[in-house]
Amino acid sequence: MRPMPLLLLPLLLPTAALAQGARISEVLVFPGGAEVQRVLTVAAGTQEAQFACIPARIQLDALQARGSAGLQVGELRVHTQPSAAVPECSGNPPLDAQIRELEDRRAALQAETKALDLVLGYLKASGDPKAPAQAAVADALRRQAEAALKSQHLLARRIEQLDDQLKPLLAERDEARGGVEQWHRVSVRVAGSGELTLTTRSPHAGWQPVYRADLDSSNSRIAFERRAEVQQATGESWRGVKLVLSTQQPRRATALPDPQPWLLRKMEPRMQPLARASMPMAAPPAPKVAMELAGTRDLAADLPSFETDFDLQFTVPESVQLASGSERRSFTLQRLSWNAELVTQVQPRAQAQAYLMATVKRPEGFFPAGSLLLARDGRHVGESHFAPGSEAEQRLFFGPDDRLRVRVEPEQREAANGGFIGNRKVIALQRSYLLENTGSKPLNVQLVEAGPVAQHEDIKVESRFEPAPAASTWRELPGVSLWRFSLAPKAQQRVRAQYELSAPKDMAVAGWP
Repeated sequence: MRPMPLLLLPLLLPTAALAQGARISEVLVFPGGAEVQRVLTVAAGTQEAQFACIPARIQLDALQARGSAGLQVGELRVHTQPSAAVPECSGNPPLDAQIRELEDRRAALQAETKALDLVLGYLKASGDPKAPAQAAVADALRRQAEAALKSQHLLARRIEQLDDQLKPLLAERDEARGGVEQWHRVSVRVAGSGELTLTTRSPHAGWQPVYRADLDSSNSRIAFERRAEVQQATGESWRGVKLVLSTQQPRRATALPDPQPWLLRKMEPRMQPLARASMPMAAPPAPKVAMELAGTRDLAADLPSFETDFDLQFTVPESVQLASGSERRSFTLQRLSWNAELVTQVQPRAQAQAYLMATVKRPEGFFPAGSLLLARDGRHVGESHFAPGSEAEQRLFFGPDDRLRVRVEPEQREAANGGFIGNRKVIALQRSYLLENTGSKPLNVQLVEAGPVAQHEDIKVESRFEPAPAASTWRELPGVSLWRFSLAPKAQQRVRAQYELSAPKDMAVAGWP
């Protein structure tokens, strides 16, 4: 076969633009995933552009290619290869260069060590006691051996230091090479010239929102900070990329399910087996109607920033380095300051402990649910969860408030005529609580009490309170009453709640005390 003339080679090269010139230009990270943009400059006359060494941890159905003005984009083809077939894809050029430099220095030190071993061997042979010795020669041999042994010791120390530097670098390279089993090569048909952008999406990256609320109790203000903890395991390092953090949450539901008909059906009574003394009879299978009610409906579980109609995006000003694996980067996104109304709240039936609560207006914007670190006057008090709801006011609790002493007195019960009046059963309950401000400053106190609520016309509930509550349906919860007090230092407040419950004697009542 005749060799191809060299003059034809320049004409064939532009037909395929390889990915050596491709670079990651921008990474858009959101909770639960990331979009990576790669950019390749395409020269005129190129028919196919290739992006090689893409880790096989992307969503292939989300691949997108677009060209700049003057560059038309055609079909995409994806070729997948095992990691062993493309060793060049598993490399990290800066890391590999650093490892090679340290390995070369270590090899040079080992060569010096071996040379000193030869020198020490020669000196040992020259100092044979059977040979005639001269004082000057013996002293020279001793000095040379001493210098060689000292140099050998220093070389060993330097080799140890290089080993200490190499260990983490080798571990990082092994982690990167061992994490990806397959690599993609994406080929794009193009016409024209310009910049070609390939967007890939991976679920193996994302950021977690972390919030911190520091309450200034003297000024009733909250210093609120939102942070992003970014981590990626895409199989490739992000080096010198533009990082954009979005509050968009693609894993949330994308549409409403179709409404289901509200069907009222007659429930057929379940047949009870007849008891037999000789042999128990097995119960019949459950009726089909009951099975349909239980299983037919599949209910769905339920920096600088730029705000769109659907998300809030934060751009990290400087280029970012983030390795694939265990490395994590933390960024402060925003610092806010909120006015707060401070209240000491107690729910004595649940717990004889008061808690400091701050009420703030619902913050505007997008706040993905995340962990909340709580501090009071600069001191950490605990952790909670922050997920703003639709309510106009949001409540944040800042730990126990021991300034308010809560005493829950024993519940008193009375049952008239042995618990029955005529054909009805009756019971009277009295609950009493004593609140005391043991601090040196006045306290705004809220007491919340959940009382009984009748859900049947034959069940009667009469309630009497002393003093009268400020609200009898707190937070739109029936039967939940709210009292508000302003307690001066060392002042006390007693709250009594009396309930009289009655129901038909033969009625089984859920929640009956």
